[in-house]
Amino acid sequence: MNVVDKKTENSQDAVSNRRKFLLKGSAAALIVSLPSKATWATTANGCTVSGNLSGNLSQACSTTTIAGVSPATWLVDAKNDQNLKDSLQAVKWDTVFSISTTGTYTNSGGGVVSRPNLFRVLWQGSDIDKSLVAGYLNAYYGNYPLSSEVTPEMYASMLEEEAMNNQGALMDALSQTYTR
Repeated sequence: MNVVDKKTENSQDAVSNRRKFLLKGSAAALIVSLPSKATWATTANGCTVSGNLSGNLSQACSTTTIAGVSPATWLVDAKNDQNLKDSLQAVKWDTVFSISTTGTYTNSGGGVVSRPNLFRVLWQGSDIDKSLVAGYLNAYYGNYPLSSEVTPEMYASMLEEEAMNNQGALMDALSQTYTR
């Protein structure tokens, strides 16, 4: 197999994994989005994806707006808003996530921080850790509309599960929801 063929397979795998993540998320009514659109018709009121795409609907559909915020923007927002920064510093990683962080965190004296807060993860974390925090914050602050049965903590657990399966696909799927 040559390099070009291998690259195609990897691309197909990435697309397949991204689709699995998005299908799983929409089936659980966690994120109802299509990567190329900011809004998507819901099926709860009888609307269908094909009807929405064709523009030939027999009834009016409601839409859900997905407006995710990137990890870098969360960090900048927290640096500019003391209340947000205080809120993020008050929440330890392990109170939201059950898996360990992939990064190592240090304080100003060079000592290792064993229980980093969400602000420190956004500041010093690995890409996957930052993505998990951004996903949780987007759910917590309503940027990812969740069904009434799903809490932001439940959403964080789903993100963890996806991260264990394929970090790259998860980060790609989340990044496609970022509007700022």
